[in-house]
Amino acid sequence: MTATIAHVPHCPGMIDSLFARAQVAIDESWALQNRSRALQAERARDRDELRLAVLESAMYRAEMKAYRDNREK
Repeated sequence: MTATIAHVPHCPGMIDSLFARAQVAIDESWALQNRSRALQAERARDRDELRLAVLESAMYRAEMKAYRDNREK
């Protein structure tokens, strides 16, 4: 059977340790959320760089095709 805080009024050390554990859990949650946001931002930057690389590649291929077409005429 587990005791609840209402049943342990004479154990302030236990309550303090519970609050300490809760604070650790909250701090770890904040750290994970911050890390998640950082990873999302990094993924967005990587995606933007990839899109730009694909665009530049397509532009280069179009220029090369136009150059070849002009040489054939």
